[in-house]
Amino acid sequence: MTRSTAIHVPLFGTLVLCSLLSEIDCFLPAQPLLGWTGRNRMILHAKATKKKKSKKGPSSSTAGGFGRKEEPKVAKEEDDYAAFPALEPQVSQTLIPNDEAEESEAGELSPEMYDRIAQIYGFRDFNYDSKPSGDDEGESMSFEDLLSASSTEDEKKSPSSEFSDLLKPSGGSGDFADLLAGATGESVSEVVSDVKVASPELPLSNLPPFSKFRVLHVDPMILAIDDFFTPEECDKYIAMSEKPPKTKEAARDAPLQSRSKTVGKDALAKAQRTSTTWFHHFKQLPELMAKGSRLLGLDGIDNWEEPQTVRYRRKEKFTWHLDALAPSEDLSNLGGQRTATLLVYLTDLTEEEGGATMFRDLGVEGPLKVRPKKGSACLFFPAAGGVPNCPFDIRTLHCGEAVAEDSEADKWIAQMWLRQTPYKATAPPGNSHADASEAISAYCSA
Repeated sequence: MTRSTAIHVPLFGTLVLCSLLSEIDCFLPAQPLLGWTGRNRMILHAKATKKKKSKKGPSSSTAGGFGRKEEPKVAKEEDDYAAFPALEPQVSQTLIPNDEAEESEAGELSPEMYDRIAQIYGFRDFNYDSKPSGDDEGESMSFEDLLSASSTEDEKKSPSSEFSDLLKPSGGSGDFADLLAGATGESVSEVVSDVKVASPELPLSNLPPFSKFRVLHVDPMILAIDDFFTPEECDKYIAMSEKPPKTKEAARDAPLQSRSKTVGKDALAKAQRTSTTWFHHFKQLPELMAKGSRLLGLDGIDNWEEPQTVRYRRKEKFTWHLDALAPSEDLSNLGGQRTATLLVYLTDLTEEEGGATMFRDLGVEGPLKVRPKKGSACLFFPAAGGVPNCPFDIRTLHCGEAVAEDSEADKWIAQMWLRQTPYKATAPPGNSHADASEAISAYCSA
């Protein structure tokens, strides 16, 4: 594969600022993070302060009832991201946009982008031509090894900071955990103490590498991949969600439909989502499982969460949220942190019809908008999987823009999240990675 070199930016600009490196201090943006100013202040300001009730003055009317003059009602303006304060200047300085994103056409990724994906996010075989053998990799110390060694030395020299203490596993309770936890809908996973890789080796390398990339943002990296799905695959995924087969045999593999809601205590009030979600069996979506794994350079599918399709009708949306999961004692037993988010757009929507995926802090003037384009995919990384302890990245705060009231089409997407380690699926009942092997092998060999 020929890789162009159209984009030239500092490769490790954000990582060099990390103080080389204590436990959570290796988070991509340099400290201080998230508006942190003191011990008693909540990082994300998750708990809204109660407004003091103002005393009402005497009414202008004398008797109330029919003689009372009613004040006109003023509609309350929604503040979707009041719980997420603006990025601190030190964090904003770590952002690296792609100034040519709007003008550039889809094409090959440059070597620099591959290096970033490997060393910051941990995907060393991303979109490979052919995987190198272990003997060809050499014995040089990787950047990840350097960070790990520095982190160990740093831990010996200095105690953990108040910020690091706050981010250590604490059972996942509280408003901070609620806000971090919420991209997919209510969690359907149970604690699994011994998740094992169950699916056999798959012929994923039979699929060709992808060649139509658009770098929408460099750091944090936001990629669009055109022609990820064919139009026929898009239509198939919508049909199997809206109108699953009615036969008794097919009913066992039918998707599980639910109204979308977010994870955590009173999470609907914090990250409102008004769409409809279908949880699918891995074996029913071999195209998505195979292509997502091929893109990220995986050998199998065992680290993926349950694949989903989501429908947004007119006026439906998903407010600002993070895909990263809150630290908890059980997280390692559930597959660990989310390291990649993959969205595939199944319908086209114009700018006037809304429905864009918007990243609040990554645009030049206003949010960065990823417009739904049928068959295209959007890939980003909610946590830095290539950095020790896999810290989450609050710069990827995003939302699903409301579909316009007069839109001619609904917004449909397929979506998946990749975990650090093998993940145990529990929805729909009986869902299994291993059961998908036959369907995926057949797809890759067709």
